[in-house]
Amino acid sequence: MSWLDRIAADPAVEGSHKGGAGMGPGLTGNYDQDLREKAGLHNPPPPPECMGVEGEYDAGGLVKRVAIALDSDPNTSTIDSISLVQQGSVIALQGQITDQKVLDQIVHIVSQVDGTRAVDTDAVAVSHPGPAQ
Repeated sequence: MSWLDRIAADPAVEGSHKGGAGMGPGLTGNYDQDLREKAGLHNPPPPPECMGVEGEYDAGGLVKRVAIALDSDPNTSTIDSISLVQQGSVIALQGQITDQKVLDQIVHIVSQVDGTRAVDTDAVAVSHPGPAQ
């Protein structure tokens, strides 16, 4: 199952366009220059958290770009126990995982996506598999 199939809706995101305000970089300070150029063709340009996969306005654009980044990484593409929620410029992860290192890798990838200001893992349970029977 693709990460795009596991995006949970956050009704607060819909209709949250604030014009070109807040055009700073995300958590890492890096820009996706190509996407920013496409978004700049719109007047006003969408804020980073509302840039769709092609630079168009999309209230859930950040979470879709995060899902594509996670699908592109061979270490995270097959994980199916975590879902994504976009809350403005924050990406919240929900679900369960058995390996803290894998969760750390997911957080690292999410934080690299332009527009991500924070990654919330409070709703992720890290459980260790029991001994083999």
